[in-house]
Amino acid sequence: MKFLQNQIKSLEDIKDYIDNLVINNMMYHFDDDAEDILSNESGFSKQAFTDEQCKLLNARTNEMLELDYDYAFEYACELLDN
Repeated sequence: MKFLQNQIKSLEDIKDYIDNLVINNMMYHFDDDAEDILSNESGFSKQAFTDEQCKLLNARTNEMLELDYDYAFEYACELLDN
């Protein structure tokens, strides 16, 4: 999942990041820490992401929300509504 390693520096990067989260079935609420997301496949008893994925998800999400919090949520909601 190379997309997790790409720093977010623009609105286009935000779109690409969110698109990849959806494509890879990794979408979650951005106000939550990745470590707090539980896997429905495990009956919500285990983390949804590996420790390394959590580290990268948190870093990318922080970059995204610092760049444009409102745009990130608006784009995510628009994408999920369709």
